[in-house]
Amino acid sequence: MKYRCAVFALFFFSAAALSQQPVKINLLEYFDKVTAPPASAKEAYQKCLVKVPGQDDNVVADSIFKPLVDELTQIQTDIARPPKSPQAEFAEKLKDPEFQKKLKNMSEDEKIKMAMEMNQAMGATAGPMKPEPHSVIKCMEDIGNLNEKTAGEMENLNTTAQQTIHHAQEIDEKHTDIDNWERAEIEKLPEMQGQGEGGGGPDPKAVYAIKMNAIKKHLAIVDEELKKMNKAWTEQRENSRKSFTPYEMSLEKTHYGSDAKNQMSKTNMSTGQTLMIGSISNLISESQHEYQDAADWYARLVMLEKTNQQ
Repeated sequence: MKYRCAVFALFFFSAAALSQQPVKINLLEYFDKVTAPPASAKEAYQKCLVKVPGQDDNVVADSIFKPLVDELTQIQTDIARPPKSPQAEFAEKLKDPEFQKKLKNMSEDEKIKMAMEMNQAMGATAGPMKPEPHSVIKCMEDIGNLNEKTAGEMENLNTTAQQTIHHAQEIDEKHTDIDNWERAEIEKLPEMQGQGEGGGGPDPKAVYAIKMNAIKKHLAIVDEELKKMNKAWTEQRENSRKSFTPYEMSLEKTHYGSDAKNQMSKTNMSTGQTLMIGSISNLISESQHEYQDAADWYARLVMLEKTNQQ
């Protein structure tokens, strides 16, 4: 009796921790679902504009990408969700009066045999892996290539990050120069005649003209950067799609992991989909940042125009 209980305990608690598996979705199609960065600050503002009655207009880039982000999050959740386990099936069987009756009438050897079969089905007992078909082996080879490529990209990540930071600093300096120019030009304006010790201040129309000139200079920099960003972003998308195509084709030939004989293989095969979702998510993040930044700049122009009309 003690031995039998130990076998059933093994069945319930020694299952593999990772049992995720691929989902039956062609993720390559999602590269085309990502909204590319805007062509101009004006386009970004128009697409990000959120109007709420009784409140000031707001620009929110999240609204453009949220549906796709939610969909990808659900797909990743489905990948991570393990298939219905033998434990769950056995727990349901235990509630069945007929199965309870059958289990009660089993001999000790029959019960031990059933428990060991369940453990084997779950991969909990030590034993040789089942041979995998060629399609599954090819898919896992493609995953290995993806992992090598990802490792190589990680090695260059620090250099790329430093280049990105340096470029961002250069752009910030350009905007700072424009701000300094704007302040200097306004300080040059003569005081208007007015009452009081401080006088009437500079001509509002002249101040507006300088501010409008400055914001247009800012937007010219933003639009020029968007042109460069669009080109780099498009190249990144196409390179990523090209990298994942062999894996996607191999995965389809395995019927998205259904042909795999071992759960470990299915788990391994699903990592390629996780990597692909990560690549798509990076594209979303970069595009969303460009939308938000460009829309915020154009919002300054709109606010300035409204202020002048008051």
